[in-house]
Amino acid sequence: MAKVYIAFHVMLTSIIFYYVLKNSPSSILFSRLIPFIVFGSMFEILRLKAFSVNEQEMNVSAGSAIILAAVMLFNPLELLLFAFCYGLSIVIFPRIVSPFKFIFNLTETINVTYITFLVWNSLHLKNGVLLCTENILPMLFTISAFVLLDILSVSIIVSISSHIKLFTIWRKSLEWVLVSYVLVAFVGWILAATYNEFHLFGLLGFVLPLLLMRYNMYLFVKDKETQYAQLQDYNELLKDNNEQLLITLSHIIDARENSLLGHSLTVAKYATAIGAKLNFTTEEMYDLKRGSLLHDIGKLGICEAILQKPGKLTEDEFKVIRGHSLIGYKILESNKGMERVAKIIIQHHEQYSGGGYPNQLKAEEILIESRIVALCDALDTMLSTRPYKQGWPIDKAVVEIVRCRGTHFDLKVVDAFLELKSELGDGFFTNSYEAKDNELSLGNLLSGHQEP
Repeated sequence: MAKVYIAFHVMLTSIIFYYVLKNSPSSILFSRLIPFIVFGSMFEILRLKAFSVNEQEMNVSAGSAIILAAVMLFNPLELLLFAFCYGLSIVIFPRIVSPFKFIFNLTETINVTYITFLVWNSLHLKNGVLLCTENILPMLFTISAFVLLDILSVSIIVSISSHIKLFTIWRKSLEWVLVSYVLVAFVGWILAATYNEFHLFGLLGFVLPLLLMRYNMYLFVKDKETQYAQLQDYNELLKDNNEQLLITLSHIIDARENSLLGHSLTVAKYATAIGAKLNFTTEEMYDLKRGSLLHDIGKLGICEAILQKPGKLTEDEFKVIRGHSLIGYKILESNKGMERVAKIIIQHHEQYSGGGYPNQLKAEEILIESRIVALCDALDTMLSTRPYKQGWPIDKAVVEIVRCRGTHFDLKVVDAFLELKSELGDGFFTNSYEAKDNELSLGNLLSGHQEP
């Protein structure tokens, strides 16, 4: 679809060139055209990076003023030559290597510029005076045509390639650039009138203040970039501190039942490794890490007499223990930024087949993070020594996990675990009860959102 749309622009450009070359007897006055080409290209080369949104750079340029001025000043043949050279400056200096992007940007610039010229040529007062009250409405219509056509043309290709609704992109684009487009377009109108009267000196009179404004904006952006870098450093420091606090809190949770010391860290170690195997994003990995470290936080609300009871639990006591996932959810649900972590915690004892608790969710109704934590929690319980049992060897635990694939555990989570075991070997999976002296190294494994 994108290639078809680009082909449409190529075809439209070909029609425009054919029509102008066939029907326009006008000659090219290079003495007034070349300064526009030079300064228009210069403004595109010097366009300023303002900020980035979702890794997409947003640039500031006065090029629109040059285009609007050219539309009001030049005949069709001159305008096409200007638009072609201006379009080349857009695609050459950022070093666009994709041929499709190159062709689209070049042809889109030519097409929008020429259609805008048709609007202006059919509406404005043809008496040689640009800056007059009779040309206010034609100028407004011309500006509107240019802004709407340019945004619509780009929005269509973005919508096709990103699968985002066209209206959404169109609306957001208008919010971003409408005011700046209109202001720059007014400058273009005045620039055209000044150039028409004073020629090169009129153009220089506009270019020099615009260059000074660009330099001032450059200093402003550099200052903001420095502040942003400092904020990023502070944010990373806060994240590191938060991780240390989470690890400390996981120790406190596990210490309520001494035999579990190191359990939460080990579960987090396995969970983040599986998350990396499933190509989790940085944000998803961060939630998974926090959810796995705090999955048993609800046990802080369970009395120690039950948690540390040496014998078998009664039915009522087991019901109390089962309530820890709901207690954990209640503890965290109102904390800003922890909403998803709270959901991971309340769902980590749900089973893939729907036989878990507290809400008997099944399959995709359970968060993927919770499905991972459920497997890792069970895995560490199987591998680790408890007062009532010895830790299992890894091969026995694997047999049990495979047996419960599709009932207790998500199929793709089990498959990721098996791939992980094959890649990292048995040594990655430990008896957390015996590894209590190595909690700090386990904590280091979790830092940085990386696969262990």
